[in-house]
Amino acid sequence: MGLLGSLLGVGEGNFEAVVKMAPNKVGVYIAKLDGKVVYVGRAIEERPGQSPSGLRKRLQEHWRGASAGKGSLYKYRDNINISLKPCNSVEEAKQLEASLIRQHNTVENGWNDRYED
Repeated sequence: MGLLGSLLGVGEGNFEAVVKMAPNKVGVYIAKLDGKVVYVGRAIEERPGQSPSGLRKRLQEHWRGASAGKGSLYKYRDNINISLKPCNSVEEAKQLEASLIRQHNTVENGWNDRYED
């Protein structure tokens, strides 16, 4: 699968390429470093302090090292692969994010600070 397949949640791509081609819609993104899931985040329109756009805008914040971004994603951005899971609603994105954080245990073994349900 090519990068487009990666962006649709079928695979993954390097952070820089994904940032440039990510859709501006609600969804979840998964960051891997050295093949291990280290962070799961979501792009939703109703989050305080976050830009009112979708995946592309949220990933751009991380890529640029913006204050609303995760510092570790910026620090390791050249070594991270990202996969995207576009969602149909904010609620779906919240549920998927929480499920993936638990599945990959990124609070204990990664960069997520907490679980949000």
